[in-house]
Amino acid sequence: MSEEKLEEINSIAEFMEKLNKVKELERYKNLKKGDGDINKYSIDLFYRGHDNDEYELLPSIARMKYAVNRLEYGLINQAKNEYPVLFAETDNPLDLLIKLQHYGIPTRLLDITSNPLVALYFTCRTHFKQCGEIFVFGNKRIYHPIRKSIMHKLCRGDLFYKKKISFNNFIRMVRVNEGFFTKKEVQRYIDYNNLQNQIEECIKNINFIYPAKSFERLFLQQGYFILMLSDYTIQDNCIVYNNISPIPKNHKNIIARYIIPAKSKKHLLEELKMLNITESTLFHDDVDTVCKNIVADFKGRYGI
Repeated sequence: MSEEKLEEINSIAEFMEKLNKVKELERYKNLKKGDGDINKYSIDLFYRGHDNDEYELLPSIARMKYAVNRLEYGLINQAKNEYPVLFAETDNPLDLLIKLQHYGIPTRLLDITSNPLVALYFTCRTHFKQCGEIFVFGNKRIYHPIRKSIMHKLCRGDLFYKKKISFNNFIRMVRVNEGFFTKKEVQRYIDYNNLQNQIEECIKNINFIYPAKSFERLFLQQGYFILMLSDYTIQDNCIVYNNISPIPKNHKNIIARYIIPAKSKKHLLEELKMLNITESTLFHDDVDTVCKNIVADFKGRYGI
């Protein structure tokens, strides 16, 4: 898929026409099939826009030229020291990462949205001399009660700081949360072999996060996340990791990709403005941003 010539988007009408055909694409059908039954799973669609088509699918913390685990550990602890009430010790790891992301601290969360026009806006908002790229992700939403616990444990900063962790110890850490699940769920998932399979699935697959809309911006941008795990391997009964690798642009969960030509970005922004998709509406919780745009709009309207 990465070698193919991508279709271009020059208007919102073109974009919506292509999105209306996404479910007819082979990649969508392959993702939906599951275990051979095309009607077995529903697919949630998400979108991400890059204003530069040369960017990789990496979270902000992985773009910094430093070992992710050490950097993450330091950032989390510094944030907790500065704002112990805001970044509380009682936060579960995913909620903590979402808070950090919201306040501008680099994390291993990759922003996505359920609104294609929001993704289109972020594809067009800057780099007007560079083509943009927009991605359509598909997630086969399956409920695994233990997998949420696994992801919570895998995204702990203090766990990342360690070079490796005993697989048996990790399983015991996951089992701490048994009380949150029913007896039937525990019996189904908690046996050693199946739990190992669940951990390996979390490690090798894209993990989509459905956050509570605890911040206005998440609601305005219809935001979701992909949790980018470190490059884990299981060696000698230990979980060993390195840094974070980008999601390949031909990954099975990427159903479609489109190019936004540089020459079309400003026109698309004007079309989006007519639909009230602007910086002010998407960042309405940021008073500085909204006021800056009020002034800019006023100057443009009156030629000041």
